[in-house]
Amino acid sequence: MATSSSVVQESLQGTSSNQEAPTYEIKGRTMSLEEWDLTVQVERHVDFASLIKHGCDIVEFYEAQDLGSYFSMLNGPTYESLVKHFWVRPQSTTNMLPS
Repeated sequence: MATSSSVVQESLQGTSSNQEAPTYEIKGRTMSLEEWDLTVQVERHVDFASLIKHGCDIVEFYEAQDLGSYFSMLNGPTYESLVKHFWVRPQSTTNMLPS
């Protein structure tokens, strides 16, 4: 009796010869802007400090529901260099997927 991992491995080996793996390429610039000329404005989805400053302290309600870690993740890091890299290389397509 074959285990599930061996069945999956056999099915992958059978299809790998029929299909080629997709290739990825780095697109060239489509804009005349340089990456270092861009400024990324980082915002928070929920800015608790601003809410407290304006008299709306709702942090305790979210902490009571143990949602503090969720908002920490939601307001997490922004990778500015990656944003700039993608911003100067936009690409669009008119192909539509069939429904």
